[in-house]
Amino acid sequence: MRTFLVAILFLSIISCGKDTKSKKETLEGTDPIVTETKEEISEEVQNALGDLFNDEIVMEVDETVFVIDNGTNRANEDMSAGIMKMLAPQPYNAFKERMMNESVEQNGVTSLGIEETELEGRKVLVQKSMTIDEVGDKMIMMMYALPAGEKTIMISSYFMEKEESKYLPLIEKSVATAKLKK
Repeated sequence: MRTFLVAILFLSIISCGKDTKSKKETLEGTDPIVTETKEEISEEVQNALGDLFNDEIVMEVDETVFVIDNGTNRANEDMSAGIMKMLAPQPYNAFKERMMNESVEQNGVTSLGIEETELEGRKVLVQKSMTIDEVGDKMIMMMYALPAGEKTIMISSYFMEKEESKYLPLIEKSVATAKLKK
């Protein structure tokens, strides 16, 4: 289940990033076409991932519940709930516009709604999504976006639908404390 969740979170993160490029394939027995674009894309992707998964964000997390610490993410003991911090390279308004224009269904994840609201006095964009795991249980994913100068703080989380009342308040408390280290 952990691999499934990481894949879903990664796909949703990448879809929020820069414009996607088409992939070129080379048939076996032929020479690949080498262009500057391939190198630029590779460097661009590496820079974008470096920006996303760096450790510039601090936030308070209930360490008695989210006991597994992987640097940018925390999870409970059985990995059925977790929280991940990321830094998107675009300003909040551009990020918000992109999120508002996304389709309702993406990669097996259904958006249950997206809204801009306030959380403890801070402007926050919140998207609630749902997917079904490999055993048929409903899993909720929450994505929060907060303005951070020319970038956007993103906090993504997941938990089983039946445990929403247990995890959502803890996640929202973490979101409310998220800020850049500087």
